[in-house]
This record gives sequence, C-alpha cells and structure tokens, in this order.
Amino acid sequence: MATARRVPELRRSDLDLLMQKLHTHAGIRIDSTENVIAGTIQNRMTSLGLRDVDSYLSIFDDSISARAEWLALMDLLTVKETRFFRQPDAYKCLAHYVDELLGAGPAPSELSFWSAGCSYGQELYSMAMVVESAVSRSKPWLQWHGIGTDISFNAIHQAQRALYPEDAVRFIPAEYRERFMGYGQSEERIVAEAISARTHFFHSNLLHVDSAPFADFNIIFCQNTLIYFEREWQRWIIDQLVKRLRVGGMLILGAGEDVSWLGQNVRRLQWPGVCAYTKTGG
Repeated sequence: MATARRVPELRRSDLDLLMQKLHTHAGIRIDSTENVIAGTIQNRMTSLGLRDVDSYLSIFDDSISARAEWLALMDLLTVKETRFFRQPDAYKCLAHYVDELLGAGPAPSELSFWSAGCSYGQELYSMAMVVESAVSRSKPWLQWHGIGTDISFNAIHQAQRALYPEDAVRFIPAEYRERFMGYGQSEERIVAEAISARTHFFHSNLLHVDSAPFADFNIIFCQNTLIYFEREWQRWIIDQLVKRLRVGGMLILGAGEDVSWLGQNVRRLQWPGVCAYTKTGG
C-alpha cells in the first residue's frame, strides 16, 4: 500500500512573505481566501517534490526558473471567471458605437480593438462578433483586427485554441452563435475563422502597459481586471489605456472600476449599466 505524501506545512509568516513577493513582482493582489492561497502554494510545493517551505522560498531569486515559478503561481491564483458576452449592456454599447462610427462621415480605413485582461479569450471573441456583424452589414470592405492580452500564459494558450465546451456558447446571442461558432472534431465548439483569423493573443501584464508595443485603438475593453491592482496603479493603468486610444475611441471598464478616476481629454458616456468613456482629444 502506497504511503500518502505529507502535505508541506505553510506558516502564516511564510504565506505573508510569498504574497508580498508576488505583489512586488507582478503588481497584483490576490483576493482569494487565505486557505485557498495556502492550498495552492502547498500543491505547487508537492508537485515540485518539496517538503519544506524554505526550499520553496529559495526558488524565488533572479533566475529564469524563478520567473517560471512566478508564472505558474500566478496562473493558479488569478481568478479567470469569464464567459461570452459577460456584461450584455457593454456589448450593446459597443454595437451602438461601431454603428455610429461607420455611419458618421468618411469611414475609417481600418478598425482595431483590444481586450486588456482577456482571460480565456471569450471577451475578445465577443467583441469581434459584434464588430464583424456591424462591419459586414454596412462596410464589408473595411479591415479590422483585435488583440487580447493577459498575465496568464495558460489563459493565452487556451484563448489561441478558440475551442470551448458546448455549455459555454449558450451565453452567446443566437444571431452571433449561429454565424460565428462552428463544431470542432470533438464535442467542443470552435470560433469561426472569420473571427479567429483576425484576433491575436499575447502575454502581457498591465503593470507594464506603458511599454506595450501596440496603440491607436478604436475600442478598448478592460473589465474585471483592475481589481487585482492597488488603487494608485488602477488609475495609472486607465491613463495608459486612454493614451492608446484614437481620438474618438471608446474605453469600457467594469462597473465601478474607474475608482473615482478623473481623466483628461475624455467624456463619460451615458449608457445604463456601463462604465464607458470616449476620448475627446490629446
């Protein structure tokens, strides 16, 4: 009979030290309960074959292996609860914005959008379905592209596959589901090539958004992501997102995530249930 492996003990001081290190390293805070965090760290220690906390703490130096372990730990600790069209009012606001953009004066030469904190990709694909539907209806020649970024390598990998269980697509409105979701080789549903071919995913931490090599977006969604950062970082990140919008572009945050932010060159859009801004200059 096999002997059960002993679960490594984790002292409160060790847990506090690791969370402080994680905050310093990634700029994020973890809202999970202490038991969940401790259990996650203990599972990582067990999977690495480590039985004492000091051995695990010694991993976190300046080496490549330390960076890999930080990424593994962040993948497990950052909550990635998401779904297609998670906040329906935000997508109605998006559809209205795109319709107005395409109908007012000369059409833009191309259209770009960004899902910042895209998790497993549902938000970016939802945005793309709305955009493609509007573009094909009024300006079928117009080119568009969308990008999604997330701090989790695992989430990015899953998003790039564009495969989702059947249960996940029930949140997609029928008009989009029938047009943009096909069937994979198994029981999974796959995002149509008309969408997936023009959407791309990248690993990125919003703490380093000022050095991100992309900008000039018509639309940016950043919903349910800022909650991981301290308030002063939240406001700084919003400033950086606005800088990456074109004049006239739209930024949509999660409800209440503007944290009393007072941005310049923006105007708050009056759309029920949606925290949205349009860039007016700068």
